[in-house]
Amino acid sequence: MRGSFPTAVIVAAWLGTALPAPAAAQVKTRQGETARPQAEATVAPADADAKAGVETSPTEAPAQAPGRLPADAAAALVHAGAAYEYGDMNQVVEAARPVAEGLLPASPEEQNKAFRLLGIGLYLTNRPLGAKTAFTELLRRDPDARLDPTTTRPELVAFFESLRYRQLNQQRSARKVYWNFLPPAGQFQNGDTVKGWVVLGVAMVPVAELVTSFILLTKWRRPGNTSMHHDAAENLQRADWVAAGLLSATYLYGVIDGLIGYSRPLEESKPPVSVFLLPGGGGLGFTF
Repeated sequence: MRGSFPTAVIVAAWLGTALPAPAAAQVKTRQGETARPQAEATVAPADADAKAGVETSPTEAPAQAPGRLPADAAAALVHAGAAYEYGDMNQVVEAARPVAEGLLPASPEEQNKAFRLLGIGLYLTNRPLGAKTAFTELLRRDPDARLDPTTTRPELVAFFESLRYRQLNQQRSARKVYWNFLPPAGQFQNGDTVKGWVVLGVAMVPVAELVTSFILLTKWRRPGNTSMHHDAAENLQRADWVAAGLLSATYLYGVIDGLIGYSRPLEESKPPVSVFLLPGGGGLGFTF
């Protein structure tokens, strides 16, 4: 028995050095079971969303890349108008510029609105040269354009009106008085385009008659200054007098109207329809 005691001690010591590693691993494993789920709970959802392609919330979404064009001109103008109401003039400029520069297909009315908003935005962001360019283009497209003084700053309205007045003076200096003696050239230079076409159309009727009569009378003429169609030739000559009178009246009207239009301020607008009263009733008049 005494000999077996040292042997038992040696065996126990040997087992003590062999067993601690697996036992420590088991202890560490048991301690880590409480921490591992927490770490996986914080990391796994993000990794899962990234692998599945799940979008983040709007507040965490990346901002739209600058320079990206809107869907169309109408959407751009809606965005520019909303930015103007909000007071963000930089956004007004960025939204209206693609429409004004033709990067987005737009109607003439949409382009005019874009130039208006672009000029306003540039002026209110301390870029008067750009605003001058935008407003000048707007006035070239629409000479009757105005800024609403009830919703626009007074200094901006004054700036726009000074550009409009300057452009009107340039147009007036480019006009020549002698064109009024060659109707309908006077009507066209005075801005009375419809009236100019009416004068031209009325004048073409007697001119056509005179030319036709001249050709026929020349063809019918015989030696000795006689005509092979005596009666028809006399009727044509009478028609020539009527045509000459109509042409003369049209010419006088064109000259007088051209001089009146030349003396009238360019910004003066004429109502297309007017109502007038007579002793026996009333009437409706059209102004061209």
